[in-house]
Amino acid sequence: MNSTADRAVTTYLKRLDADLADLPRARRREIVDEIAEHIAEAQAQHPTQSEADTRTMLERLGDPADIAADARQRFGVVRARPGWMETAALVLLLFGGFVFGVGWIVGLILLWSSTVWKPWEKLLGTLVIPGGLAGSVFVFSLWATGAGGGHSIGPCTTNAGETCTTGGGSDVLPYVGFGLLVVAPLITTPYLAWRMRQRGELATV
Repeated sequence: MNSTADRAVTTYLKRLDADLADLPRARRREIVDEIAEHIAEAQAQHPTQSEADTRTMLERLGDPADIAADARQRFGVVRARPGWMETAALVLLLFGGFVFGVGWIVGLILLWSSTVWKPWEKLLGTLVIPGGLAGSVFVFSLWATGAGGGHSIGPCTTNAGETCTTGGGSDVLPYVGFGLLVVAPLITTPYLAWRMRQRGELATV
């Protein structure tokens, strides 16, 4: 079989795996392996089949979306539909920390109550960064307080009026760290929103 036909099979199996994303991993693997074995048997019986023959065989197997739909019905899996709870969770995870931290905790509860996100995605939303933007500001304020009490952040002046330095280059690093703290939740939240939208689109199919 030629490489183009091989790519067609690989693409088909990847589509099937993606359409089965809301099934438990073991079930998903079982179905994909079953279809892959069926394809391999057909290829073994017709080792010289062309790309057109391969595509015809895949069409006979059925559209991956239809196979996934049958599997969900067989295993009683209902696709989660994002709603107001998921939207509120994202907003509170990002900004809720400014409401005495309570808003972020509420967002966390909504996040873990939702069936839209997978456990590892919920952990991502929980740990990066606790408190959201408010957590970043809090960490930076702690550093600023410590830095202000321990050494000068910028140029200083001696009794003789001469300017001295205090290692200004290293003073930039905390600001870089603060920037990373701010960027982290600004990346995590849009990622969770993207995953939510993806699964919402799948649920309407």
